[in-house]
Amino acid sequence: MYDLVVVGAGPAGSNAARTAAGMGMKVLVLEKKVFPRYKACGGALTERAASCLGLRLPESICERTITGARIHFRDLVQDKSKGYRLTTLVTRSAFDQFLLRKAEEAGAGISFSRALSYSEREDHVSVRTRDQIYRSRFLVIASGCQDALKEGISGKVSRDDIGICLVTEIEADDREIESRLGSLLDIHFGIASGGYGWIFPHRGYYSVGIGGLASQLRHPRQIMRRFLLENGFEPDQLLHGHTIPMGGRKRRIAQGRVLLTGDAASLVDAFTGEGIYYALRSGRMAAEAIGEEEERDVARFYEMRCNRELGEELRYALLISRAMHSHPKAFSWVLERHNEALDRYIEIPAARRSYKEFVRWLAPRLPLGLLSMH
Repeated sequence: MYDLVVVGAGPAGSNAARTAAGMGMKVLVLEKKVFPRYKACGGALTERAASCLGLRLPESICERTITGARIHFRDLVQDKSKGYRLTTLVTRSAFDQFLLRKAEEAGAGISFSRALSYSEREDHVSVRTRDQIYRSRFLVIASGCQDALKEGISGKVSRDDIGICLVTEIEADDREIESRLGSLLDIHFGIASGGYGWIFPHRGYYSVGIGGLASQLRHPRQIMRRFLLENGFEPDQLLHGHTIPMGGRKRRIAQGRVLLTGDAASLVDAFTGEGIYYALRSGRMAAEAIGEEEERDVARFYEMRCNRELGEELRYALLISRAMHSHPKAFSWVLERHNEALDRYIEIPAARRSYKEFVRWLAPRLPLGLLSMH
């Protein structure tokens, strides 16, 4: 009998396991793929995400320090740089393996097995793999938005709330990367409906991708090839696809002895698609809710804490995303006339400004009623 079984060894699962093991719990992580494994991702670890770790990342994982952004929006191109770090670029396979190793060092057990189903009893949860049945007082599902395990709690996610991303890695000389972007992220709005394109300068390669809403993104491979060609890359690259949920809507993320974290709980920034910060935070909060169980309702406590500490930011991110993609001319007008708009926005990933503060500054500068929480 375990205190906690965690399904999925991404940032949410590994951080839940490390936190729970550090609190003295008997923990098992079930992961369907053997690590290190490839993960389609731009690999931007924001400062507010890094601050959740309580760990110093090894230099071998930190590929480039990002201090600004180059934003393309309609006919406008703006560069903004800060005098401090906003984001660290990492390769997700290395980053995720590092987090899993830290969970193991804290005392968590690891089994590279796919969790097929679970059943809940009054005092425990049984999790079935192909070869075993594991019993645990609690279960954390951290296996992403496509795993059917989460549907018993949250139900199926609508296509209107799912993003599709295509990403590729393109090798390049570091001198060329430095000359082209240096310490800037290159973001192209208007490339994909309800999303954007990106070029991130890693060590020895670019991460290039597009993302948009599944319900609106038609012919994503054609869009990706055109984006590559327009930015000086060969269009016939090996493309990797993945889906991400759009956060900001209120959903059930816990019930009984089962808690959802990270992408499985749709805890993702709807504007940028960034989910590592919310994965790390929710993984830790799930473990703390279980470890401090006493006599309270763990599921209800965890949901309330997620809503209180993460929900407002996610709702404001969704608000910005909807408004900008519905009214691009208005946002283009603001960027052209208010040079500080981008300057203020990029302080959010650095944990120096909240979405709520940004929206309160932005709202009076937009047409009346454009930003509505409804």
